[in-house]
Amino acid sequence: MTLGYCVSARAMLAAMVTVAAPAVAETLTLESAIARALAATPQQAAAAARLNTLRAARAVADTRPAGSVEVLGENFGFGGRDLNRQIQIGATYNRPIERGGKRSARIAVAEGDMAVAAAEALVQRLDLAQRVQRLHVEVQAAEAMIALARERVTLANQVVRDATRRVAAARDPLFVGSQARTRLAEAQVELEMAEHARDAALARLTALWGSSPAGLAVAAQNFLNVAEVADGTAAAAADQAVFAARQQRAAANEALQRANGRTDPVWTLGPRYIGTGDAALVAGMKLPFGNRALNRANADRARAEARQVDAEAAVADFERRQQILLAAELVNESAHEVDAIRDKVVPIAQRALTEVRAGYNRGGFTFLDVATAATALHEARVRMLRAAARHHDARATLDRLTGRFAPLVQDAQ
Repeated sequence: MTLGYCVSARAMLAAMVTVAAPAVAETLTLESAIARALAATPQQAAAAARLNTLRAARAVADTRPAGSVEVLGENFGFGGRDLNRQIQIGATYNRPIERGGKRSARIAVAEGDMAVAAAEALVQRLDLAQRVQRLHVEVQAAEAMIALARERVTLANQVVRDATRRVAAARDPLFVGSQARTRLAEAQVELEMAEHARDAALARLTALWGSSPAGLAVAAQNFLNVAEVADGTAAAAADQAVFAARQQRAAANEALQRANGRTDPVWTLGPRYIGTGDAALVAGMKLPFGNRALNRANADRARAEARQVDAEAAVADFERRQQILLAAELVNESAHEVDAIRDKVVPIAQRALTEVRAGYNRGGFTFLDVATAATALHEARVRMLRAAARHHDARATLDRLTGRFAPLVQDAQ
């Protein structure tokens, strides 16, 4: 009795996972997992609170300087009627007049802070989507490993029957049956460990939205569907938007410091009562002296901060390009490894096992030959799955760097 291996590795995995998946379980797609995590994360509330605070700061920046009222009495004393006639009581309303566009510059700085906060909130949601994607891949890899473990148990059961039949016919010694059962036990333990790893990975995934993994399953039929990526992949607009917002804010702050260098006159106007019974209207203007050294230092600091933001943006852009190149290289390398093992190694190992088992049943090979061929096939499949896991993990990195899920996380705001 031999086991046929005419189907492809991808079709075999899809069939095994389909059979293994519980019929009543809800399939948890990557997109739905990201949506659940985004809906449950407190990042949303924290980002909203930060934006509300900055909106209030903008309202503060939009206010004009408050005026003041000054009351003054002069020439009170003791000296008779002539001195009393010199008493003067006055009140003035003082109004500062802002010059140099200070108010609009303050508003621009506050709006720059709001733009930075919004851009950083989007980046945080993209980071969360990457965490979800990595955990989703981990569950898929565990499901695929369960499928291989089940196939190994099935094969081990068949080999036990073959060995038992040969031992009963006195064609093999008794220890061959024990060896076959030992390998079956090892395969069963491997299956148990794979299922435990799948359950743990699923629990880690659902913990992102505080839920139980009960009733949920992750499909792994397409786990071996790998594809290379083309060169010239662009960086995520969200990461670039953060530095663009910071540059805009730095430019606004530089304009504010220039505006603060202009002194603001204070106009005064009010009535005055004189002891003679007369009244008058007084008016005046105050022009404070400016601190040129301080204003120049503040402007220089603002320009230095703007140059620092530009330099940090250039460094981040350079690093992102390098990270994208590395991630794309890992995606392509692992995809090539998966295809090579699936198309070249696994079919040969399958055929070798089929031929060895057929020869073993005819008495031409030993149990060790069967065990060696089965181990070679299993190791090739495991290596293929591990390469696929590396591929999807690198794909998660690339998706984050290129902002694949930006539309999804923007809709979750």
